[in-house]
Amino acid sequence: MPQRSDNIERALRFIEENLDKPITLEKVSRASGMSKSHFARTFKKTEGNTFKKCLNQKRINRAKILLKTQTMNITEVCFAVGFNDLSYFDRVFRRLKGMSPSAYQKKFLMGRQ
Repeated sequence: MPQRSDNIERALRFIEENLDKPITLEKVSRASGMSKSHFARTFKKTEGNTFKKCLNQKRINRAKILLKTQTMNITEVCFAVGFNDLSYFDRVFRRLKGMSPSAYQKKFLMGRQ
């Protein structure tokens, strides 16, 4: 993969710092100092994935941590990681992790007993 530019580093930092908030391509491209189209092309080229897929992966990774370490219910986790639609969160989680958020949480909690 090509080396990350300072612009992409700024964008990734912005994403990490704002995962719990609504993040749009426009906001991230602005934070990176690039136009939306240039940012989208550069991001995919350097990161190997689209901005949206990367954002969802980061949110699901954070959700996994919360599901393991917090006493939050699935809805609270959904909103805490920046999703505003529970069914979309469930679909993305299933697609990326092969199980529902509740099954993931139960599996982890059962293993701790």
